[in-house]
Amino acid sequence: HRAQLARQAMDSYKKVFDESITMGMVGAGKHEYDADYIFAMVETLNRDQHLFQFAPDTFDCIILDEAHHSPANTYQKVMDYFQPKLFLGMTATPDKRDDNQDGRNVYQLFHYQIALEIRLQRAMEDNLLCPFHYFGINDITLDEDKREDRSTQGTGSEPAYEVRNNDSSEVTFSQLTSDERVNHVISQAEYFGYSGSRVKGLIFCSRNKECQELSRKFNERGYRTLALSGSDSEDTRARAFERLAMEEEDSSTEMQPLDYIFSVDILNEGVDIVEVNQVIMLRPTESPIVFIQQLGRGLRK
Repeated sequence: HRAQLARQAMDSYKKVFDESITMGMVGAGKHEYDADYIFAMVETLNRDQHLFQFAPDTFDCIILDEAHHSPANTYQKVMDYFQPKLFLGMTATPDKRDDNQDGRNVYQLFHYQIALEIRLQRAMEDNLLCPFHYFGINDITLDEDKREDRSTQGTGSEPAYEVRNNDSSEVTFSQLTSDERVNHVISQAEYFGYSGSRVKGLIFCSRNKECQELSRKFNERGYRTLALSGSDSEDTRARAFERLAMEEEDSSTEMQPLDYIFSVDILNEGVDIVEVNQVIMLRPTESPIVFIQQLGRGLRK
């Protein structure tokens, strides 16, 4: 998906600069080193055969998107090599759980210079994001033969499931994908609803196998869904996004709309499907970054 993000960025810059500058890409099989503006995948650029194509002072400005990744070795190699007039880091999630570790703090890497800070509440007030309702609902908890409800409290940090007195991952998986839980999730999703003519939803799960099985069971109940993972090609993902966004009247024998896309984490960053009108989180997370990233998939205007 990183190649897709680089192409999206290039397309946006082309709308602004038109033909006044040249643009090239380094990554996804392309090595266009001589353009005025270079859009690079860090996994490609940090390799010596690509990095050393440029002098350290080649660029006036280097922009690092999703800059919360900048403490990673791949990013650090690029940042240590180049000497631009300006490093500009952009991220919606600068605060991380390991900020107390030396070299891991994003603010520190950018010398605590914040050009602009807009938090979620401010973005809502400034009409930059869609208004939303967030519901923390009771998930079904199976305690051996005893069944009970457990509230998620709406915090995003409580577990969405619990299996007691049994260490078997297979039992855990079977309970996550039980008919009882599937029916419960569907009934809650239908009850709380969505904005628009039809649901266009993203469902985040804890593992790919769970995504696949839940997608299958949703389809058995009349929904049109599929599961995406890191093994799916960029074309497969792009087609899935297009199907999710399309309207019923645009359907054809070749392409039918989707109601839901299931995934674990490949949709966390940079995927802008503005038509999304419902996000369902079926995975526990103690990471505020992951929580805000996944919530944010439904806030694009």
